[in-house]
Amino acid sequence: MPPRSKRFSTEAAPGDSSLSIRNVTVLDQRTSVRMEEEMWQALLDICAREGRSVHEVCSEIARHKPGPASLTAAIRVFLLAYYRTAATPEGHRQAGHGAGADVVAAVFASGGEDGAYASRPLGRPVGPASSRGPV
Repeated sequence: MPPRSKRFSTEAAPGDSSLSIRNVTVLDQRTSVRMEEEMWQALLDICAREGRSVHEVCSEIARHKPGPASLTAAIRVFLLAYYRTAATPEGHRQAGHGAGADVVAAVFASGGEDGAYASRPLGRPVGPASSRGPV
């Protein structure tokens, strides 16, 4: 196992972990969160969209998470729930979901040569306003 300084580095060598560790202040306590870079980008996108800091959003997640859940797990569940709430039937249709295409390959291919997920700005959800929550 690599030394601790290498295991928690944000600059992983080939074959090392793809997780990035960042410091976040949650409920007035500084803590470290270790997630994939794509998760960090999704969290930053949500924070920008909602006009709140990473610290504020993570503090809210900590307030609402089930007691035994880790903060990192709760953040990942929040990210999934946020985007699922924004998804609409029309948005899925426009993205070509359900048309028999290999959706997994398409998502990975959209990230370029290294296979990383694409970091694209997300537009407002499409569809009737009554079918989605606040944006």
